[in-house]
Amino acid sequence: MNVIQGLTKALVYVTDIDKQIDFYQNKLGLTIKCRQSIEGRIDKQWVEFITGECTLVLHGNMQKQIGTDKPTLLAFHVDDIDAAYKELTERGVKLSAIRSPSPGLKIAEGIDPEGNPFSIDCQK
Repeated sequence: MNVIQGLTKALVYVTDIDKQIDFYQNKLGLTIKCRQSIEGRIDKQWVEFITGECTLVLHGNMQKQIGTDKPTLLAFHVDDIDAAYKELTERGVKLSAIRSPSPGLKIAEGIDPEGNPFSIDCQK
């Protein structure tokens, strides 16, 4: 029996929530699911983005957390990597060249405004 049933949220601790929201919403094109202040801490923000089965959460206006010297990579699936690459770079997103580390897989990597790595990938 599997105890873990799936990944529901990926949290990224950020210091400048507005800059990060702009990047994920306006550059990557993600839709905000909800945005709220943490109860009792109006300076701390919690922003959820719709990304399919797993919700991306920006936990904002936070100091760097334990383990951020080795940040987690966010991987976003795309149907057409060439079209996605073109659209994202036209929006100002800096991405590496598309590479194919294994047969049928194409990947391009980037970083958000605070240096958190992400990738776009397409598996055919």
